[in-house]
Amino acid sequence: MTNTTHSTDDILHEGQYIPRSYQFERDMEPTSLQKREDFLHFPKEANTHFMAQSADDLVDTFQGREKLEKMVAQFQDEQIDRLNILESYSNGNNYTILNGRKRLEPEKADYRIRHDLGGQASRFFTGYTVGQPISIGATDTNSDLTAIDDFNAYNDIEALNRELVYDASRFGRAFELHYYDEFGNPAVVLIDAREMFTIRSADVRKDIIAAVHCPVYNGEMFVTVYTDNKIVSYDPNWQEIERKENPFGMVPVVEWQNNRERSGDWEKGIPIIDAYDAAESDTANYMSDLNDAMLVIKGDVESTGMNASDIMKMKHANMLVLESGVGHNGQQTSLDAGYIYKQYDVSGVEAYKSRLIKDFFRIVGLPNLQDDSTFSATSGIAIRYKLVDLQQVTAVKRGFFVKALRRRYKLLELLSNNLKGIEPVDADMLTFTFHENLPTDVWAEIQSAINSGMEISQETLMESASFTDARKEKSRLLKEGGATDLEVSQIVGVEDDDE
Repeated sequence: MTNTTHSTDDILHEGQYIPRSYQFERDMEPTSLQKREDFLHFPKEANTHFMAQSADDLVDTFQGREKLEKMVAQFQDEQIDRLNILESYSNGNNYTILNGRKRLEPEKADYRIRHDLGGQASRFFTGYTVGQPISIGATDTNSDLTAIDDFNAYNDIEALNRELVYDASRFGRAFELHYYDEFGNPAVVLIDAREMFTIRSADVRKDIIAAVHCPVYNGEMFVTVYTDNKIVSYDPNWQEIERKENPFGMVPVVEWQNNRERSGDWEKGIPIIDAYDAAESDTANYMSDLNDAMLVIKGDVESTGMNASDIMKMKHANMLVLESGVGHNGQQTSLDAGYIYKQYDVSGVEAYKSRLIKDFFRIVGLPNLQDDSTFSATSGIAIRYKLVDLQQVTAVKRGFFVKALRRRYKLLELLSNNLKGIEPVDADMLTFTFHENLPTDVWAEIQSAINSGMEISQETLMESASFTDARKEKSRLLKEGGATDLEVSQIVGVEDDDE
């Protein structure tokens, strides 16, 4: 028995035998074949946290600034690509189908059909999670939340929450920056996830010890570093241009994490989006190429005296005149013409695409609203079971969002302690309640409650109606009973808006 040892290099020499399976394991495909990769993969470095021992060292020492420059370069080189690709999918400009290889035959159709499945998923998660405003309360029912209400109203906090949750759904992370504006009010603004990253402590707590804002304006990057006690700005050449005190006493940045891995809601479904785009594009290409079916003429063409030029002229004229001739044996020849069409497995292709869509919604955890079977159940508990995956995913998101909200109002509390004119806030006493934003059959619930013997007040019935509200109906009923406008105003508090 002869022992064979393959210890050669990865070059295919003429006459050298290397088993095909061994070639595959060593990636020894001949160089004449183009390598094809129909998948998108993000490296681990594209979504890692930046860590440091001390934030002060980053802005106060030369070695620290070198480390800071390295972090910014790593963010730009290793993390921006992932965020840009996710942003393209959320807008329906899917990266893989747009950047894939061209078709081999240049004369063939090359459709690149994109489907906004990523954007649809993010919009659904955002609407479901914060479509209804988040209710803010306190464990102490006597707490005064006026300062929080004023802060929320001034910053249009409901709209900001929707933007943050939408970015977290797309990128896996979102950022808000707090500052003290020129009007003397605490303000907060959304920061693009592609322009900011946080630096966390290199210990078990992994607290935010600094945040770096690095937007690019007119091709030049301007860096601002936020720490607990200072705000330092640099020009594009990394020369310090401003250093001022941080009035919060805490890094004025809140990072909204979508989950523990900071992954987008549909990020793991990108391969299915790519496969569906490819399937739809292939179908469109096939339908276009089908119009250019091949013309076949069978018979003894030479005996008719026609040449290829004559046949092309007739074809372009949208007609074909074929004349039979006489063969060498004196018999009459025959001619026949027809088109060859590709065979299209309609049922198989459509079943494949339907399965891809079904798999996408199942993996992402969303109900497929286009599937009639999703809400075909008549009982409420049956529909609830169909929403279990959505509720589980949302529960994880809400846990991280509550941490972000508590940090937001902790910053407001610190600002109220450090600056005069702002009412004190106790962020540790706050509670946050999310409300599922799904359609509900309120009147079915009311009817069921009444049938069970429950008494429903007229005010509740008025509030449940979509065409009016309780105050408006009360004022109208009082006026119909003969009450004056003054009496209506004293009893209801407002007058009829229609008058």
